[in-house]
Amino acid sequence: MAMSGGFDSSFAAYLLKEKGYNVVGVTFELLGKHAPLIESLYCSHSNHAVARAQGVARYLSIPHYVLDLSQEFETHVIHPFIDEYKSGNTPNPCILCNRSVKFSSFAKKAFSMGADKLATGHYAIIEEIDGDYCLKKGADGYKDQSYFLYSVDKSILKNTLFPLGPYTKKDLRERARNLSWNIHMIEESQDICFIPDNDYGDFLSRHIAPRAGPIYHTDGTFLGNHRGLYFYTIGQRKGINIPYGTPLYVVDIIPDENLIIVGGKEELLCTSLTASKVNMFSHASLNVSGKVRYRQKAEACTYEMEGDSLRVQFATPISSVTPGQSVVLYHGDRVIGGGIIKTRGRQANQ
Repeated sequence: MAMSGGFDSSFAAYLLKEKGYNVVGVTFELLGKHAPLIESLYCSHSNHAVARAQGVARYLSIPHYVLDLSQEFETHVIHPFIDEYKSGNTPNPCILCNRSVKFSSFAKKAFSMGADKLATGHYAIIEEIDGDYCLKKGADGYKDQSYFLYSVDKSILKNTLFPLGPYTKKDLRERARNLSWNIHMIEESQDICFIPDNDYGDFLSRHIAPRAGPIYHTDGTFLGNHRGLYFYTIGQRKGINIPYGTPLYVVDIIPDENLIIVGGKEELLCTSLTASKVNMFSHASLNVSGKVRYRQKAEACTYEMEGDSLRVQFATPISSVTPGQSVVLYHGDRVIGGGIIKTRGRQANQ
């Protein structure tokens, strides 16, 4: 059981033990040389998190170990994260971590040590249908984390458990209170474990020299200068800091020219995209929906494979399609696959 020290993984471990599993808790050491800069009470891989996870393990009377995956995390998450920002893209490190660390490096080490199953505190469901395993949305629509799991290898699903998937977070917290758990001692762990307070700019400035450049309106008007491309992402409104009669949003980032293009909110809309690094669990031809951000509502779409690339066409315009983020496709509640957004289609109003 991967235990971050937060509520979700802690209660997932409890549920597994209650069902009769022989549970072993494991907390990852991921930060390596970054730890002194990142150490935080709610960082999911800090010394504080390890101590909280150990405390929960003692309470549950299960073994607990700390597993050093810092080199794998550096190679497969932090370096690509920085490189993507250098290229003007906006990566999702949680997806990178799930694909290359939690459900790859950790899984291989766990199974080599004799584990039969791998478990995490994700809100998602794995269902077996006629011997085939599929990934589905969690029962809690607000907490569902299937979006972050589309890139894991399908073969690992049969050996994976998501104990929280059938429940809502509200019900689980109420159940913990009824068990007299002091849930304030195991509150939420930080989402982006290596970026304190989600200050991307501060973290990236240690690795990328900021280079100012021009900001243009979509009509070609020069409006001012930006601080460095990595301070901006498509769809961003705050932080542009340019007086204008109407709200401005980042519409495009052009790294080759070190420039940012801004415009009105309607100029964020587009109807198609292409994606690379595609991972498909299955295929469906009808009733497919997709989304390009975790909190975004999935919208009706069609898709087709073009070699190793995925092309998605939405029935109605969607906002903030961002290279580096992921598009995830669904057939009802079932994840059919997805990929990392490479290009955006033409704007909906063009």
